[in-house]
Amino acid sequence: MKDDQEQQRIPDAYRVFVLISITNLLVSLDHGIIPAASVQVQNALKLSNQELGVLGSLVYAGTVVMGFGASFIFLKYNPLRVIEISMITMILSLFVFTLQFDIAWPYYLSRFITGAAQAPLIVYFPVWVDTFGQDNKTVWLTILQGGVPFGVFVGYVLASVIAAQWNWRWAFYLQIVVLIPSIALLSRQPQQNIDVRPYVKDNNNTYEKMPYFELIKLTFQSRSYVVMTIVLGLLYFSVTGIQFWISNYLVTVLCFNQGLVNTLFSLDSITGPTLGCVLGGLVTQHYGGYDSKNAYYITSIAAVLGSLSSICVTLTNNIWAITGFIWLLLFFGGALVPIITGIILSSVNQGMRSFANSNTTTYVNLFGYLPAPIVYGYLSSISPNLGYYCLMYCPSVGCLMILWTTYHQRKNDCFIADKSIDSMEMHPPSARSTSVMQIIQNFHNQSDDFVKEVLEFHATPINNITTTLYYEKQL
Repeated sequence: MKDDQEQQRIPDAYRVFVLISITNLLVSLDHGIIPAASVQVQNALKLSNQELGVLGSLVYAGTVVMGFGASFIFLKYNPLRVIEISMITMILSLFVFTLQFDIAWPYYLSRFITGAAQAPLIVYFPVWVDTFGQDNKTVWLTILQGGVPFGVFVGYVLASVIAAQWNWRWAFYLQIVVLIPSIALLSRQPQQNIDVRPYVKDNNNTYEKMPYFELIKLTFQSRSYVVMTIVLGLLYFSVTGIQFWISNYLVTVLCFNQGLVNTLFSLDSITGPTLGCVLGGLVTQHYGGYDSKNAYYITSIAAVLGSLSSICVTLTNNIWAITGFIWLLLFFGGALVPIITGIILSSVNQGMRSFANSNTTTYVNLFGYLPAPIVYGYLSSISPNLGYYCLMYCPSVGCLMILWTTYHQRKNDCFIADKSIDSMEMHPPSARSTSVMQIIQNFHNQSDDFVKEVLEFHATPINNITTTLYYEKQL
């Protein structure tokens, strides 16, 4: 009945989800445009290698900074207006990046603002899916998460073609053009189709009035939230480092052909995470969704297989074996993303999910995306293989944390079940009662003698007869 009411409140949930998914994909295009046209961008903007690296990191820095405020923004203000302002700001920052300046700081500022404008969308879209997706929320979250790497891939391909034929700036112009209809369609949506607050209001807690650190303490009370957030950061640290440095390592250290490495790793990056994300979400949906206990077991299996794949990468010097194991690592890593994101959302109260997802996004960007290229570069300066081994063994740490969390989750489930049984056995007979008429109806196949015993025990009319939990247990 509750689900039916929710569906009546949001009659266009599927249509809104399609619009949000397309917007999520289009927002990610610039993350593929700059890597594909990095040479042209570097020459046009007159940047050194170090400055180009800073330019690539600033978009994540903007996401981190805005991530701290996004949680409170969605608690206090209309989410539809926040999304509109964010997308308009992003369009303006993308346009500024295409302008010609004699100094570098406007480009840095543009990328920083772009990341800050993307942060509210990254935070809010998964919460919307979790609230309005209902029975389809696991599959919808999978599609939403899979749209990010696919958007990066589309941006990479478009920029590669455009930069080879025309000016690289046309790739950004194209992204701006396709974002304008998205913001126009989102703006036309009724507020009740976008705003999750009326559907997740917790009458026992007014989260809007609570201090920031009190909300942090509430989220830290969930073991699953804390551990899965750390694991997600480790996963993105490893994957980001691999995507940024693996081609360089295979060419300069292992001396493989540049063209072959680029081709094989491009195939790995395109197919591995996307297929893994889709399959992981579908399997989880089949076995009860990410808010069921089976999600922990599926996560453990994917984590073990991904960890073994990453370890196997370090045990061979064959280019085909290395790229094959990297594909498996990216595949199982992609499978983990929607499941872990769903577990993080379901591990806190609904009223806090925007806040919790905002903090997770901030942590992942701060300790996952940002440090990976820098840490690898520093470790590689000490030893050529040290950074490589760091990236490949990092998933094993996350795997152990997932196994530990799954063990405690199973232990808690068993404890709760045992406690419930003990409660039934120890509870006094006067604590709970049920009608003898219900007993007769539920156990009409039992012998007449037993029913007669129960009736004789209470010498009262049958409509007023009650029996206790003790008799339920006897049945």
